[in-house]
Amino acid sequence: MSDPQSIAYPYAKAAFDYARDASQLAAWEKMLVVMKEVVEAPAVASQIEALDMQGPDAHEAFTLSFLAICDGLIDEHGQNLVKLMAENGRLEVLPQVAELYQTFKSDFERTVEACVTTAEPLDEQQKASLSQALERKLNRTVALTCQIDPSLVGGMKITAGELVIDGSLKSAIHRLASRLEA
Repeated sequence: MSDPQSIAYPYAKAAFDYARDASQLAAWEKMLVVMKEVVEAPAVASQIEALDMQGPDAHEAFTLSFLAICDGLIDEHGQNLVKLMAENGRLEVLPQVAELYQTFKSDFERTVEACVTTAEPLDEQQKASLSQALERKLNRTVALTCQIDPSLVGGMKITAGELVIDGSLKSAIHRLASRLEA
């Protein structure tokens, strides 16, 4: 199979364009999460893999079963996406469609999720200050989540999209050790 991201791209872009134009970005995000979870269920994933060996009747029956699982959780347009992807034998890339859709949505809304990992908990003032600094640096609204990892010893590690800033003491010690070994 070709690259799943490449296969998923046109489906995600079409879903995003439709959702944006219909002012349904959040609704489509929820529907795609549901579809992704269904596809990733082990029993469903194995059935999708087996579909390649079966005829068109099996594809249609599987699609109806898939839509029954999602009954009431996805609207008519979401169902059409599932039908189209099933028709084209592309249901296995639904997780990538959901991921790409989220990227398009975040870019459109100028938001980014940032995760900061520290050895000690941050207080509210530190969180607010860090969030503001990241918003200036990234020129986006930042949704900050915090994690505690005592192995960092001190400092912090920040991940926001593709940006990674590792200012942890643990990382600094490893860099120093590497220089000393060289």
